[in-house]
Amino acid sequence: MEEFNDDEILGRILRKPTDEEPSLHPFKPWHRPRKQWVRRYQWHDSLLLMLRETHFPGDARTVRYLSLPGEDLLDVRVLRQACEQAGLDLRFTGLNSVRRGSADDVQLNISESEVRGLARIHSGSMILRERFESIANRGSLAYAEVRGGGPFHLVNIDLCDHIALRAAGAGRATVIDALAELIQLQLTNAIHPWLLFITTRVAPDRIDARNLAALIEAISDNIAASDEFGRRTGELLRAEGDRLSAVLADPGSLDPRAFMNLFALGFGKWLLRFVGAAHPERTLQMLPGCFYAVIPDHPDMLSLGFRCDVVQVPAHDRYRLVGGDAEIAIANEVDHGLSLIGATGELFDLDEMLGREAQLLESLTIESTDLLRSAHYDVDGAAGYRGWLEANAA
Repeated sequence: MEEFNDDEILGRILRKPTDEEPSLHPFKPWHRPRKQWVRRYQWHDSLLLMLRETHFPGDARTVRYLSLPGEDLLDVRVLRQACEQAGLDLRFTGLNSVRRGSADDVQLNISESEVRGLARIHSGSMILRERFESIANRGSLAYAEVRGGGPFHLVNIDLCDHIALRAAGAGRATVIDALAELIQLQLTNAIHPWLLFITTRVAPDRIDARNLAALIEAISDNIAASDEFGRRTGELLRAEGDRLSAVLADPGSLDPRAFMNLFALGFGKWLLRFVGAAHPERTLQMLPGCFYAVIPDHPDMLSLGFRCDVVQVPAHDRYRLVGGDAEIAIANEVDHGLSLIGATGELFDLDEMLGREAQLLESLTIESTDLLRSAHYDVDGAAGYRGWLEANAA
């Protein structure tokens, strides 16, 4: 990769390129309006709702956020707005494995410096030049910083590839390993509600066989415990009756949409079992999610959200000095599993929605233009953002 000094990078970013000089700041797939829908209506709005329902003491009004940001910190720029609306500061901890001294590294430095100067950004925010997988190593810098920077109110694992990718090699940590370590830290330390967002490619030929088997086992356990869960799983996968057992044994036979539903349900069930074993007891809710196609007409990118809450149990007045105790009904794992099926069935095609809602698409295009302009992209003119969208229309 070509390397530049800081002054050259900054000068080329702030200067419009000539016809002979390609832009150092080209648009990328995640700059499409559909990704802004995810940032605005999934991440931003879910965070803002949770913040308005969460008590922050007067001396600790800080939202802690863990993410895998790109070089422009677009997610931080958008989520800062939610914190500003709630009257809170945002303290972000980011992990980006960009190579030191590269053009992307310099751009990340510029963005970090710029974002630190925005209102409601906490001075303790930082970007680590580390891979997310390194969190699985308890002796690593990433683990130490994540442990010290948490517990988090929002964890955002925004990937370009499959979260359950085939293992990279014997003894090497995976994204799933790091996620499990991170969730364990959250369950150990977080007594407040928190959100988990997962953006991942979903394809049968990219997922590790062991990981896929574990997700299917999580579904099968719930099927064994509930006929209703089994029936609704069959409907979700379009594999009713005896065919359900066959597709669970051979998930690669499912069409892309059904396989996506299988993955989302299995991942939700794995997460539910993980969270449900914690003390104090937690509840897990799958938030509205969506999918879209990186490869045209082939839905393969899934955007999921979850909210984790501590179960609030009132103090027990054994002698009823202040009146009778209220009985607390706590849903069991089967009930939570049925809720996951319902939420999985409501996953929607974001490309299709934006294709029929022209006004929403235009609104998102305007938001994306403004966001990219704030990150010094050349968005105006025939060769600007709209020109790029037209030239790269799927």
